[in-house]
Amino acid sequence: MNLLAQAAPSTATTTAGANFPTIVFTLMVWLPVVLALAALVMPERTAEQRSRIRALGASGAGGALFFAIWAVQTQAAAAVAGNGGGIPSTDQLQETHGWLTALPFTSSYQLNASGVSLALVLLFAVVFFALALAAWKNQHRVKLLTVCLLTVETSFLGVLVSFDWVLFLLFWLLPVAPVYLLVRGFGRGEHPRAAGRHAAGTLVSAALLTLAATLISFQGGARSFSMGGTPVTLHGAGTGVAFWLLTAAFLLPMAVVPLHGALLDLEEDGTGVLAALFASLLPSLGAYGLLEVAVGFFPTTAVDLSLFFAVLAVATVLWSALAALRCDDLRRLIGYAGNALMGVVLLGVAGHTTIALTGALYLLIARGLAMAVLMLLASGIQERTRRTRISQLGGLMWQMPHTAAFWLAGILTAAGVPLLGGFLGMFLLFAGAFPAHRWATAAVLAGMVLVVGGLVWAAQRIFMGGEREAFARVRDLGPLELTYLGILVAVSFFFGIYPDHFTALFINGADHVLFPATYG
Repeated sequence: MNLLAQAAPSTATTTAGANFPTIVFTLMVWLPVVLALAALVMPERTAEQRSRIRALGASGAGGALFFAIWAVQTQAAAAVAGNGGGIPSTDQLQETHGWLTALPFTSSYQLNASGVSLALVLLFAVVFFALALAAWKNQHRVKLLTVCLLTVETSFLGVLVSFDWVLFLLFWLLPVAPVYLLVRGFGRGEHPRAAGRHAAGTLVSAALLTLAATLISFQGGARSFSMGGTPVTLHGAGTGVAFWLLTAAFLLPMAVVPLHGALLDLEEDGTGVLAALFASLLPSLGAYGLLEVAVGFFPTTAVDLSLFFAVLAVATVLWSALAALRCDDLRRLIGYAGNALMGVVLLGVAGHTTIALTGALYLLIARGLAMAVLMLLASGIQERTRRTRISQLGGLMWQMPHTAAFWLAGILTAAGVPLLGGFLGMFLLFAGAFPAHRWATAAVLAGMVLVVGGLVWAAQRIFMGGEREAFARVRDLGPLELTYLGILVAVSFFFGIYPDHFTALFINGADHVLFPATYG
């Protein structure tokens, strides 16, 4: 197997004059789980041994982040030169090796990424690294938390870069057991119910994906499970059936109305690290599938059904906004805000333009960063004050000024204010969707005003007011918390101040979704 290949001519390669390894995606995906297996055999009886396991977890997440930055930077430079972010133009990082060739169908180990998947690869790698640092505070079942988080990271990143259905389904199903163990081992309240609902939802979505993959591969006549050939044309009603199977499978993890209950339970009943994982990344994984797979495979069907996505977007945003205004649970409030932002992403799908989908990619990154920051802060507030209700809090600005500052940064990122990651995403998405769905754009915009108002109102009730005696000994963020929260906020500022670095890459990815035939 040739592990080195000369990169295609681009700005990045000609300047450096280097040969890029074609195993970048393999290293990014499998490094976390390899270190998870190493951690599995390590003892954790003493504090020193537990620290070694935590260091291994941070190393796995950090290594994946390094290769993710490498891949994104390589393709961003290639996109500026005019050949990055679409498929198959990313063949300088593509990996294809024979796998299942002696069966009535063919399947290969194929890893690749468009601008859509690379946007989320960067988000996932950054958030997982921050969560690995956040998990350093944990003193309970250190090995279980480390091994499961690294395994989940491998599965999520694997989904994003898989270009074969068998491989895609393998990664899709991989986190079922780790997530179940995490929720059962570190959850609170109704965590057994939440763990069971998530496992059931993942299995249902996997079954729908299996049916769609079989239909696409066999009715298409190729008998190949490769996901590289788009758009897909099927006979008769096959196109509609496959599209709805894919859409239903990916709407489940997106947790849009009325499929939001299971995710809200996970966010409310998990620890801070788990709540941030579920709020930030799980819906984004479903959004990737909807954009890259469902719409990318069947762009004509998607545009014909754009009204469905517009209605679903309005229902999700308005329902989440009203629920957020009357919510008194801190984590659940953040969950409703995350659901509303995912409804805005659906509006971008309904818009079905390059501008709208490019905005959706920026918004997915901003949403993931904001939800991670807010969930980690909410967990810290609850742990320090022993309060879960917003109405039980107040005056925390005096004891927790740094917490208040980061909370404000998270809210502003979600709101899409200038100089933060969400601004360009909101602007492009609403501008791209407005010509096709004016009423839906106006309704979604009004709903987001209510959501942001709810978050600001919650901040006022949590931090403002006179100093309370009950919270006199509550401590502010420590150095470790300032580090991982600072990383998340710094990335948000980077996307807000310097978005042009990724614009060509994301535009090419959006074009690949909407006009896949041009990349054939």
